[in-house]
Amino acid sequence: MDLEFQASNLGMGVQASISIAILKAYSELNLANKSPIFIDEPELFLHPQAQRNFYKILKELSEDKVDDDGNVVREGTQIFYTTHSANFLSTGNFDQIFIVRKTKENGTFLKYADIDKFIVDLKKRKDIESTGDDLLLRYKNAYENTGDTQKANEGFFAKKIILVEGQSESLLLPYFFDLISFDYIKEGISIVRCGCKGEIDRFFRLYNEFGIPCFVLFDGDKQLEGGEDELNNIEKNYSIMSLFGKVESAYPDGIIREKYLGFETKFEDNLGYETFKKGLELFIEVKSKIETDGLKIPTFVSQLSEKILKLSESSIDSILHK
Repeated sequence: MDLEFQASNLGMGVQASISIAILKAYSELNLANKSPIFIDEPELFLHPQAQRNFYKILKELSEDKVDDDGNVVREGTQIFYTTHSANFLSTGNFDQIFIVRKTKENGTFLKYADIDKFIVDLKKRKDIESTGDDLLLRYKNAYENTGDTQKANEGFFAKKIILVEGQSESLLLPYFFDLISFDYIKEGISIVRCGCKGEIDRFFRLYNEFGIPCFVLFDGDKQLEGGEDELNNIEKNYSIMSLFGKVESAYPDGIIREKYLGFETKFEDNLGYETFKKGLELFIEVKSKIETDGLKIPTFVSQLSEKILKLSESSIDSILHK
């Protein structure tokens, strides 16, 4: 039975599904000179799960299809698209991301991260040989398995980013900002949880290379001094503080700097009372103490809001070793 219909008369979601089907059919054609595909905002009219599926399809269409012997039986299709959705980005393929930014000083410009520069940087800093695939895999692991994938991807759209270690900071900072009437969302600021201190410098290097200003909040963990984790902890502190210049001490001093605040021990030790809780339990406890016991908002909160607003969006130099 022949069936004819006008696609423009159908719902936008159905139209999007038809577009996906057409793209899949086009990709299977073994044309001698296959033209690239250009898509404007593929996320339109698709719910988040459908967006992620569409991104998966686009990625598959762009890759070469090989047989069991490793021979290419279909070349991948070159695809260009513009998006405002974090679901169409993957840090495991950050070398395919190009960000269009605009500042008063520089106007509109394009930023991207050259993976070869990251390979050279890793060799210079830590004498580690790496390949493009291995480096991308490690970034993918850091963003998707260690930190918060959605927030990490949203960071590519942010005007500025606050990098934190874990859940305690990512829960309490928005609450504190609300109490001091600092609308960080309106300012285009994302709070990205890195998962652990050891991943912060990796996050910073990537965002910085894309020209996104970052402020780092981390624990110096001086309470580990004298224990078996002391040297490993000092190395992590050095990796973070060296991002901002010469390191003069093994531990941060708790004084807020232009681009970072390192607590000498732990974030939890700087809330105005003694506690051993973390994460959601800490958030509930702090909220209760502020609302019922008159606990004051930590002074570093207002200082942090001032520093993040002052971060320059136009003078961000690469910190990768050449």
